[in-house]
Amino acid sequence: MMKIVIFGASGSVGRYLITEAVRQGHEVIAVGRQVSSLQPQAHVTVKAVDYNQPADLVDAAKGDDAAIISLGDLGVVQPTEAIIQALQAVDITRVEILTGFGGSRRSRWQLNPVMHVIVWAARLAYYRGFHNKELQDRIIRNSGLTFTIVQPPTLTFDATTGTYRHGDYRGKSLLGHISRADLTEFMVTNLTSQRYQNQSVFVQQ
Repeated sequence: MMKIVIFGASGSVGRYLITEAVRQGHEVIAVGRQVSSLQPQAHVTVKAVDYNQPADLVDAAKGDDAAIISLGDLGVVQPTEAIIQALQAVDITRVEILTGFGGSRRSRWQLNPVMHVIVWAARLAYYRGFHNKELQDRIIRNSGLTFTIVQPPTLTFDATTGTYRHGDYRGKSLLGHISRADLTEFMVTNLTSQRYQNQSVFVQQ
């Protein structure tokens, strides 16, 4: 069992992360700006934070074993920097972050030539979101922590299937999808089994 702090816990993925971490037997510290919608439950402690207040983040992370960051697409760079500084301050060395498909130049080189071009076109069309993900990627890689950067394509609200692919699989595609339930099952399992350390990983159905 681990004690996992989840930043962005009240978001559409964060809620699934809470459920999955508890299902797998872990204690959860559920952290976010707006947490009033999170229902109290066993093995979950809810904490509201201001990402501009380092003391809030240090208090949330103190005594935890690992962290998951799931902040969305926009306005994520400063909070990510603040979270990493807090994790460093309390000696949490294992972190997992959810970004997006092809969210770094390094990961895009894992794609086949056609998909590489498609992702670059999407980057031009949605530059701000892609740029934020690239900055998050850089922050994590330069943090000195043991990290995994998770890069899914489109997320759905479908049920768990357990049939998703990850790592070096054929057919990686921005046009693919994965349910939030399957994504979070992968993320919690990956975090606790020490797979994909210090690298980014694609995951999709």
